Amino acid sequence: MSDSGDGDGDGLAYSDNIAISWKAFSHELDQTHLAMVNASNEEFLRAVSVVGDAGGQPELPESAGVVAQEIARLDLKLNLVLDLVATLIYNQLDIPDTTPVKVAASGVSWRGDVPPPGGRVYLELYIQRGLPKPLCCYGEVVSSDEEYAAGSARVRFIGLTGAARSWLEKLIFRHHRREIAFRRSAED
Repeated sequence: MSDSGDGDGDGLAYSDNIAISWKAFSHELDQTHLAMVNASNEEFLRAVSVVGDAGGQPELPESAGVVAQEIARLDLKLNLVLDLVATLIYNQLDIPDTTPVKVAASGVSWRGDVPPPGGRVYLELYIQRGLPKPLCCYGEVVSSDEEYAAGSARVRFIGLTGAARSWLEKLIFRHHRREIAFRRSAED
């Protein structure tokens, strides 16, 4: 975990092994299209938030009501079905291999197959394991020639604003909290 964004020191970031793909583009982005991308990303990040929080539900004590226990049991069954369906779909798609990626609200960085500096790219980030839908963003490649030669890229998001950015910040913070909790439990 790092407390800097895409290397420029602008907020929390988290590192994880996720799938990422990019495509260069040169056309101008219109505001209507960016608004649609942001709305789609907001909906997706809200869903990721719900899916991410589902695994952290505590076990119900035996003294909990019958209805509460039944709801918890149905919730576990539904989560299992969703996991199985996602696994089936995920295996049918052409999703790239995972690579170490650092995600911040301002941008993303990774090593491997990288775009040249100064270009603009369309990114697909598979930020939720087992979920076959990516976070889709546009970005400007801000890495240096030296970083590019070393197989490293830094991309600053273009047009990620409003609620989509806010939900991404929440996701990053949740990953940050989990990493701190993991470190504490490992120290005990």
